[in-house]
Amino acid sequence: MAEKQLLRLEDYHRLQLITDLQVSPDGSLVALVVRSVHRKDDEFRDHLYVVPSSGEEEPHRLTRGKHGGTHPRWSPVGRKLAFLSPRPYDPELQEKVTEREKGKGQGQGEPSAKDDEKDEKPRPQIWLLDLERGGEPRQLTLHQEGVESFAWSPDGRYLVFSGRQPTAEEEAYLKSIRKDGGPIVLRRVQHKYDGQGYLDPVQSHLFLLDLQTEEVRQLTEGPASEGKPRFSPDGRWIGFLSNRTGDPDNNRRTDLWLLSPDGAEARRVTFGDLRVMDFCFSPSGERVALLAHEEPERSTRAPGIYLVDLKDSQPLDRPLKDYVGVGFVTIGGIVPDGEPEDPLAHARAYPVPEKKTPFRKLTASLDRDVLDLGWLDEGRLWVLVADRGQGRLGVVTVEGEVELGYPSREETILSAHGAGGTLAFLWSRPEGGRELGVLSAKDLPQGSSARLITTFTAFFREERLLSPYRRITFLNSDGEAIEGFFALPPKAPSTPPPLLAILHGGPQSYDQPRFSFEEQYFLSRGYAILKVNYRGSISYGEGFCQAIEGRWGPMEHDDLISGVKYLLEQGWVDRERLFVTGFSYGGIMTNWAVGHSDLFRAAVSEHGLYDYEAAFGTDDCHLWWQYDYGVPWQNPEGYRRSSPKVGVSRIKTPLLITAGQEDWRCPLDQAEMLYLALKKRGVPTELVIYQGEHHAISRPKRALDRLIRILRWLETYGGLPMDDTSAEGYPG
Repeated sequence: MAEKQLLRLEDYHRLQLITDLQVSPDGSLVALVVRSVHRKDDEFRDHLYVVPSSGEEEPHRLTRGKHGGTHPRWSPVGRKLAFLSPRPYDPELQEKVTEREKGKGQGQGEPSAKDDEKDEKPRPQIWLLDLERGGEPRQLTLHQEGVESFAWSPDGRYLVFSGRQPTAEEEAYLKSIRKDGGPIVLRRVQHKYDGQGYLDPVQSHLFLLDLQTEEVRQLTEGPASEGKPRFSPDGRWIGFLSNRTGDPDNNRRTDLWLLSPDGAEARRVTFGDLRVMDFCFSPSGERVALLAHEEPERSTRAPGIYLVDLKDSQPLDRPLKDYVGVGFVTIGGIVPDGEPEDPLAHARAYPVPEKKTPFRKLTASLDRDVLDLGWLDEGRLWVLVADRGQGRLGVVTVEGEVELGYPSREETILSAHGAGGTLAFLWSRPEGGRELGVLSAKDLPQGSSARLITTFTAFFREERLLSPYRRITFLNSDGEAIEGFFALPPKAPSTPPPLLAILHGGPQSYDQPRFSFEEQYFLSRGYAILKVNYRGSISYGEGFCQAIEGRWGPMEHDDLISGVKYLLEQGWVDRERLFVTGFSYGGIMTNWAVGHSDLFRAAVSEHGLYDYEAAFGTDDCHLWWQYDYGVPWQNPEGYRRSSPKVGVSRIKTPLLITAGQEDWRCPLDQAEMLYLALKKRGVPTELVIYQGEHHAISRPKRALDRLIRILRWLETYGGLPMDDTSAEGYPG
């Protein structure tokens, strides 16, 4: 076997990363979504694969070409696989829809087939693969605004799906702004969202597709949106999530509702006191497990599992479309005027429910964030939990007993899905890559039967030198134990290497021992890496996460500096060559770090914020700001005190700033303000704006451009020289 080589920039094009997985009903097969890099067209592509859970065969690719698929969902008997894809529409289906429209008019839940819409880019629709007979995917829907999510009925005859459904007036408005260059008219509180742009008033509704007749029937209508539909095991109900407060932009009161497939009967399961994020019916269909948390607007509450008996659900006393703003003492939404003594409590003008949901919290003893769940049998659920910087699998009983197990502390689980006695999971390890694993559900929580059955990242494991991370623990200035991950370059240097501290985003997120091309590339260039799970991170309990509410900056910074000093005390890194970077909240904390410390020789702030007051209303996070800081006209000092802006006059560290031109999570003007302030003060700085990008990097060339610019910036200010011939020709 050839000697392993250092990672090269061109190796990025070999990435194949699993992003989604679904186990077939009998547990024998796993459908996968695999994202790869298409070099010629400079794009990422998602394609479907299927692999036996036994691992006896290699994964078989189901989709090819430019248009792949996402959101795979097995039919109840496991012979067919439905999925979403924005591939070109099937002309035959278009003709059928047009004929049906002529025969019975609009309003049947199907899209218009007007000529002025046929030149639009295809939107995601449901397609069907017959895995038993083979053949090309068959298009099932032609929904005008595209399909958002869908689920099978237990008998396999129907698909329920959600999708945006404009009224006639809204349709005219959409045509005006999309085709005629008309003005954008904003009336919503949540008037923009990153990756979507300015938001229109169109609601999402539920539709039922009969696979035998190919007829589509609209199930819901009205002024509220419905989403995430799925059938109960007996087919009696369609469960769905909906915020029906009448003011969904000002709160996060997403409830679970039930609707009969004929649309004649509806029930309410939760009553506005929870933020329901997901749900799954028990095998009997008598109960439902909710992934939810209390205090819906408080983002630092750890999601847990709540059990509700469906017999306790409430029949509606009016049609579902009219059941909006019902069941609340007050709806809230309007921040009262005045100069309150407590501006935070004053601004938290949220709905007050008339009654509480009759739930039992099964994870009351677990002070951790539940990420996903599913039923094993009527008395137990499998769970994926964020626990001390790691994704772990476990079991929760309906009596409230919780036990976590697989995997070891040096690896992590990113997602999971179970069916038919098989639990499939997405496994990752820094030096091991990212692969599909399976285990027998009866072996949970310890997972003694766990094994990996794919080799999508084998090239990186077998032919490239990758670095493992070690978990470290150190004390911050308050004497509190903080965890982090530390890695040395794969080729051990003779002297302590330079350090690149990488701050995670969120802040309600966490670092974990996972494979990252970006991090391994930095390591291959000779840098050591430190990742700190600072106060505010999840996976260490609610108190740890809530510590920074309304006090962003000082604690995270203290934890970072304490971690760097710990490494210096151990003699593991070069004290003269310390660097820091971060993306999103990591970029915000990078801005804070260089304004409150001269420890770093250079820094890179990516897609961050500078002035919190100016961000309110220009970003898409008003609810987050409102809970943590109130509103800026009533608590200006709170906003200013936490903003990186307060430290700008002290910044001496050379700072590279990156931003997305259309980033509305951390808007471009934030980067521009910081950039100009540093320019006016004579601090070495550079602003790189990625055209057309949101709060992410969507093109492979730009992703690589970003890595090279970071490394060359560090090199300019005392870092290591770029030593990768495959990086030649890149700017920066």
